[in-house]
Amino acid sequence: MDTNDGSLSSPFATVNYAVSKCTTDGDAIFAKAGTHDVTRIAGAYDSGGLWDDNKAISFIGEKGKTIFLCDGTKHSGRDTHCIMFRNAGTRAYQIIFDFNTGNRTLNYETSICYAGSNVSGEVHNCVIRYSKNVSPSLMYGNSTSATIKFVNCVFDVQKNFTSSYSGIGSTTLENCATNFTFFSEATRVNIYNQCTFDSKYHITNFNEVALNIGVYANTYRWNFSSILFKKNDGVYSPITTQKALKENLSKYVKSVTASGGLTPEKTIDGNTGGASSYGWSSTGLPSAWIKYEFNDAIAIDKISILSYYYSGYEGIKDFVIEASHTGQFTGEQSVLYTGTHPNDTTSSFVQYSFPNHIKYKFYRIDVKNIYYGNGNDNLSIVEVQFWKDFDVISLLRLDSLSLENFVGYGGSNPFGCGLINSRQYLLQESDKESTSGLLVSKVESKPLSISFS
Repeated sequence: MDTNDGSLSSPFATVNYAVSKCTTDGDAIFAKAGTHDVTRIAGAYDSGGLWDDNKAISFIGEKGKTIFLCDGTKHSGRDTHCIMFRNAGTRAYQIIFDFNTGNRTLNYETSICYAGSNVSGEVHNCVIRYSKNVSPSLMYGNSTSATIKFVNCVFDVQKNFTSSYSGIGSTTLENCATNFTFFSEATRVNIYNQCTFDSKYHITNFNEVALNIGVYANTYRWNFSSILFKKNDGVYSPITTQKALKENLSKYVKSVTASGGLTPEKTIDGNTGGASSYGWSSTGLPSAWIKYEFNDAIAIDKISILSYYYSGYEGIKDFVIEASHTGQFTGEQSVLYTGTHPNDTTSSFVQYSFPNHIKYKFYRIDVKNIYYGNGNDNLSIVEVQFWKDFDVISLLRLDSLSLENFVGYGGSNPFGCGLINSRQYLLQESDKESTSGLLVSKVESKPLSISFS
């Protein structure tokens, strides 16, 4: 929510609100993985794109995972643009810009950049993804004072670029690539046209690392920590996959409390009967909350809830799932999910999923209101289950240690930062699940050993 404090554990909901909270010079906005709508609805001539409010801001995304949506279909003004920086100190790093121009076709209506006569700033290792089958233009500056610079960016478009509408200024394209053709304007350094990309924006028909082009090259390159393992019998790439953990994590809950009512601790005891002796019941309270404290902080990203109408008790209706590091839910909590539970009379779990990579010690279900099929205010949650996804590291054997394999298969460092003491990998004869739910596979006939020094 934008009522959060903007910290890593309590982030703002929108980028535009974060911009409003920045000071004039020197603040940075880190946008987590996912799609963020940055569409700015302003006047007829400057709507649609990322705005810096004339402040020197650094916009930083997770490499290849953060998407900024600039959606021109959300307003009816004449123009829509993608990047609208006015401060020369503004920077954007490692972001995928999803640029939708709507039905507009003219070069001043659909230009990538616009901010009146003061287009400024720099864009590093970003993708500008142009969604419409029209010729994009780079600039609508209406002045020769534009100073914006694109470095190691990829322009994924559907037609050749057309000329900018008046005033390209000192705009620079450096180490940039496109799958069509840039127009012959601006200062162009080490530019490549007619590139082909894979799904992760690796350039497949040029050697991107050797030529220093695209998002996988230069200072802010994606996969900065790419690695391959070499041992006597071959070269291996670490492959990280995400798999649901087939274990109800409720057993790691330390305590359960509620705003009122009876036996909240029974919501994690495994009993799912419909009598009032099961689960948590709260009489005369159409709204209430139930809170779970875990033994250790854990990153939950799925919660299953069993709550339905049975004799004398109502199922929950509108609710919010929240998380907290301290157990306080008076403004510092993070809202993970807001939704409506189905009005059901059957004893079936409903699972709610949400993106969350932050480890919290406290989770809370805040019930806003209930269904009234039984004509009273007695709510009940029978059972709650907690789940999370986890990353599984496996090894892919390659034919050689080469630049091509490093670029194409070098995986992000799966061990994180800091000292690596030891790691163990479980290998089996065939691809199957172990009893713990891990997907494991045999790499060779004997256990694989990797040492670090």
